[in-house]
Amino acid sequence: MSDQDCDCTALTVDKKERQLTETDSWIEERPVRTAALPAAVGDNVSRFFSHSIDTLEDMITAIRTVVEGDGIALEELCHVDGETPHYAKTPKETYYFRCFYDGIALARLVDEPVRIRTETPSAEPVAIEMSPKNGAEVTPPDAVMSFGVTPESDLPTDETPSASDVYGAVCPYVKAFHTREDYERWTTDVAATTVGIPLDDGVPIAAALTATAPAESAE
Repeated sequence: MSDQDCDCTALTVDKKERQLTETDSWIEERPVRTAALPAAVGDNVSRFFSHSIDTLEDMITAIRTVVEGDGIALEELCHVDGETPHYAKTPKETYYFRCFYDGIALARLVDEPVRIRTETPSAEPVAIEMSPKNGAEVTPPDAVMSFGVTPESDLPTDETPSASDVYGAVCPYVKAFHTREDYERWTTDVAATTVGIPLDDGVPIAAALTATAPAESAE
């Protein structure tokens, strides 16, 4: 997908007054893929897709349905022509993205090692080494990530969201962080409802969203 096709390119993460809320949560249950989403997140995602979304597994299914059930293909990632803080390198090519999660998806679409680099909201680097044989190695090893959906007031009004709608509603809230504490501090400034999980647990979820999704689940 070209830079112009990704609605998230023009969006910024909405801010809220700095205060703790009950809408942002850490998923403790394992596996995270089938763990219940916090009520606020589940309600918001359900409104977006116009049917009940109770888990990340449900969200994966809904997104794959939007892209006609085949999953996200290489050309449907949010590629950017210029440099960004979120990139992925194969032995032959460097890809720049609007969201670091595209780099993880890329690694599941090419049969070769991929080095992924992103920046946290506070500009700290997070690296992920992925290969077909060795899986994923995250640096720092305790890094975490967030999932979220744009505030209800900004949700698309169409009954059936498009792929661009999904990018616009979700991508601005998919972030990497060095620690869970960093994620929780970030949530106090963000208007959207979000959940946090270990970055290691987020890798198989990206795999499940791709066109060649392996039959594996997050631990």
